[in-house]
Amino acid sequence: MERPDYRELPKILETMNKEGNYSASVLARGNGLLVSSATSPKTNQDIVAAMCGMIADVAERVRKELMLGEIRDISLRCQDGKAVFKRVGARGDETLIIGALVPKNIRYHARAIGKATTRIRILMGYK
Repeated sequence: MERPDYRELPKILETMNKEGNYSASVLARGNGLLVSSATSPKTNQDIVAAMCGMIADVAERVRKELMLGEIRDISLRCQDGKAVFKRVGARGDETLIIGALVPKNIRYHARAIGKATTRIRILMGYK
């Protein structure tokens, strides 16, 4: 298999941020390590990446215990906006997760995240 062009990842995230009007986004491994980001200087990309791993782990445990089927995405709605997390894919033990910070005035978030997820899956060869 040909090695992915990792330089495309921040471009995909930047496009996603533009299309969805998101304030920041990261691509992280399931253990919370940052892979790529498109964030403003005031956003701590490492903290957002760590939250991707943490929330994905908790959501997976909830899903299994409550027998809810596959997770589509996780949305944490707060007073000043949303944090949305979506599993991109997995290869072996390695999982990739997109995390996006969505301003409170943005109502719909799924389309731009879905498009970016598909592009990253194809680029990285994930299923």
